[in-house]
Amino acid sequence: MNVGSTYHHFFPFFVLYFFFNIVFLPAGLLYTSLLAPLFLYWLFKKQRLSSLMIWSLLLLVPIPFHFFTGIDHRTYLTSTALVIASWIFLFTALEAVRSARDGLESLFVKILTVNSILLVIALLILPFPPLRDFMWDSEPMSKNLMAFPRLKLLAYEPSHYALLLAPVFLFFLLKIITGHSAHPLLLASGIGIPLILSFSFGVMGALFLATLTGVIIYKKKLPHHSWKMVIYSLAFILALTGAVWFFWPSNPFFMRMENIFTGTDSSSKGRLVHSFMFAKDLVIQHQAWMGVGPGQVKILAHDLIVNFYRYSGEYAEVVRIPNSMGEMLAIYGIYGFLLKIIFEVYFFFRLKIYRNLFSLVLFIFIFIYQFTGSFLVNAAEIGTWAIVFNSRFTRFEIDRINTAMQ
Repeated sequence: MNVGSTYHHFFPFFVLYFFFNIVFLPAGLLYTSLLAPLFLYWLFKKQRLSSLMIWSLLLLVPIPFHFFTGIDHRTYLTSTALVIASWIFLFTALEAVRSARDGLESLFVKILTVNSILLVIALLILPFPPLRDFMWDSEPMSKNLMAFPRLKLLAYEPSHYALLLAPVFLFFLLKIITGHSAHPLLLASGIGIPLILSFSFGVMGALFLATLTGVIIYKKKLPHHSWKMVIYSLAFILALTGAVWFFWPSNPFFMRMENIFTGTDSSSKGRLVHSFMFAKDLVIQHQAWMGVGPGQVKILAHDLIVNFYRYSGEYAEVVRIPNSMGEMLAIYGIYGFLLKIIFEVYFFFRLKIYRNLFSLVLFIFIFIYQFTGSFLVNAAEIGTWAIVFNSRFTRFEIDRINTAMQ
């Protein structure tokens, strides 16, 4: 399949995933879930269905333990259906990324272009309150911090939007760092402005740590100018931070950082600390070492979690622990928690993810992020794992990355 054919076949799938997966749907429901039967047929045509069925045996192991512990059958079946739909989406995403591998860079260019167009629309409607909430989130972000609009485009919330686009943003960031970009300032604006406007500390922090780690690991393999660019960028960030501190010390960024470090930021503390606290208490209280099962968090701790995290509206009906690994621990216990980490590490070495700068940095990013936010059936996280394990941009292969700039 040539690049043009790849683009035409997979562009609608990628646009749906990155931008329109929740549009006009109730909270908790995705088009990638509703399309599960179609995805199954596609996997069958691609001769990948047998692999899906074999790996699905892992989902069957905890079921007898859940029934023995005690479950609400209705919510268990409903939530299990969502887990299965997400499982199908994982294999679909893996196959889609693998099939589109040769045209993935072109797809990323188009996705960044669509994102930029939507960003312009979002900026145009920003001054108009009746329209603003469609693409901006104005909920208070932290203690003593005045509410202000944060970019979310068509996603659930700003952090979900930033996580969805993180692989695309990272790809172009690494192009800039390695000198493979003809228009670095334009690209930097295209990826930097949306991230800053989302004000997603979790995504920005994890991306920064992952990128810095990858650059340090392969310092000797990267072009000389790459390391200089990183040093200059860090110096610029420090200088900018110092200037902002001097001229605007009470800005939202610094206030949020202060709240995080002093432990008064409910969002970060709720994701990093309280999510695991809730999960551990559920497992121990019900002696559910294989987890309490899909949908049972809502039954066992609905009021506690809704009141604690101050969920409201339709999101109060979709009760979940706001941390992917925390929710995994609660739903599938130590079994699911350890199994996920083991397979992530196993495929990291088996597929030699460490030999590709993009794959390595994206792996570090999503591995960190799963402990700081997200949720069990988050399509954004699932899609990112698919890109980690089945994309392979040759320009970022460590053995070839120090070649002449394109």
